[in-house]
Amino acid sequence: MTILSRFLKFLEWLESIQAFLHFLTEPVGLSMSATLLFYFTIQHLGCDILSAMTLSLSLAIALFYSLEQAGL
Repeated sequence: MTILSRFLKFLEWLESIQAFLHFLTEPVGLSMSATLLFYFTIQHLGCDILSAMTLSLSLAIALFYSLEQAGL
């Protein structure tokens, strides 16, 4: 029974991972991941924290609206 219980927990984990990956393919998820990518990239290039946050959020909002307009 413990093997079956662990297998069911593994399947639940796979289902939650699949739901999370599906979320990342939607415009909100893509914008969220782009925000994080832009933020760390801009901060690494030498901007301070507030400038990097403002620029990355602006880019993410533009990406979100362009994806919404494209119907993705």
